[in-house]
Amino acid sequence: MLMFNIRSNLSLKHSILAIITLGFFVGCGGGGSSGTTTAPTGTVQTPVVEPDPPYWEIATPDFSADPDRPVVTLNGDKVVFISVGETYIEQGASATDAQDGNLNNAITIKNSVTNTSVGDYFVRYQVTDSSQKEAIEAIRIVRVVENLPISHSRRPVGVSQSHLGYFEHLPDDYGVDPDKKFPLLIYNHGNGANVEFSGDDPLRALDTLLQNAGPPLLLSGGRWDRTLPFVVLAPQFGNVQNIDVPSRINAFVDYAVNTYAIDESQIYFAGWSQGGFLSMLYAVEFSDRVAAAVSVSGGIPVSQDTLPSSFCDIERVPIWAFHGDQDQVVDVDSSIDSIELIEANCQPTVAPKLTIFTGASHSIQHNVFNLSAMQGGSAELPSDPNYMPYDQSIYEWLLQYDLDDR
Repeated sequence: MLMFNIRSNLSLKHSILAIITLGFFVGCGGGGSSGTTTAPTGTVQTPVVEPDPPYWEIATPDFSADPDRPVVTLNGDKVVFISVGETYIEQGASATDAQDGNLNNAITIKNSVTNTSVGDYFVRYQVTDSSQKEAIEAIRIVRVVENLPISHSRRPVGVSQSHLGYFEHLPDDYGVDPDKKFPLLIYNHGNGANVEFSGDDPLRALDTLLQNAGPPLLLSGGRWDRTLPFVVLAPQFGNVQNIDVPSRINAFVDYAVNTYAIDESQIYFAGWSQGGFLSMLYAVEFSDRVAAAVSVSGGIPVSQDTLPSSFCDIERVPIWAFHGDQDQVVDVDSSIDSIELIEANCQPTVAPKLTIFTGASHSIQHNVFNLSAMQGGSAELPSDPNYMPYDQSIYEWLLQYDLDDR
């Protein structure tokens, strides 16, 4: 059984980051000695140079409003469709700055379009003014299609303004109507997919997301329901116990809204294990951005005695938690206690849901996200009758909720 021992003076954020490794992987430090050493007289000490952070810990981009920052505006549509073999025609962009005026000639264009292969390609427009202020880059998406657009893309660190590499799915009709906005589903992976376990290649590291099931695995295997309207983004985290993950998630949401045609009233979160914890944590800290959330084999690691003052912000977020009663990694009480704390201390606008599968272990995520665990599903999991049945697609359940309806 996973035990939570949380001091009352710790915030919810620091509490969860201390335990979400969940015992899967334990890293050990080594080397070095205690105390200080003094250089011999007459010698020159070499200054200590701090190494650059690994690519999964780079600084978050700044998407805040700044009147002194130059602004890039695309010419033409933000999404362009071309057929395989057809030549992409650049439409350009314009840039203005409060101090420098017209910066059109200073725009840098990074074009990744390959018209020989089906894919969704980025064309990035960047500009810096004379005071070295950088614009928030503009992105045009070029959808090279044959019969249908590609079902998913990998976006490693470095190919966009995002500080996180991620797995992406755009609906087939994304960009057909230039004014249409789409719901966003962010899937948070489990600890085993953390990028520090994946090696130094940012692109290959994203393959570990496929081991965690959820939408990335469904998409890569051709089993995703392409009629679902979501833009799906699955960011890859690293070293979560030592960084402010909720703030990094929020910066990723900012990036998503800046890059894609997102309906900000329909931003949804789902995650398994570590990702279930992070989805719930984000719903507490940024409840004004989450329309609804699903947690599988997760929870919120607090007790009645350690509730942070912001805990009941989650009362505005519809929650559906799933757990197996034989989970040996995160005890089923983690989800049970989390839902009971919300019900006992808060006034949820929508009653939180909890589904407990009897005889099921930690790895229920495959059957939850591919819907086979549902009643009548191909791998229907028996559920505890004292809790809610899995009687509705989680994707249909999410889409019921909209921030504009609160």
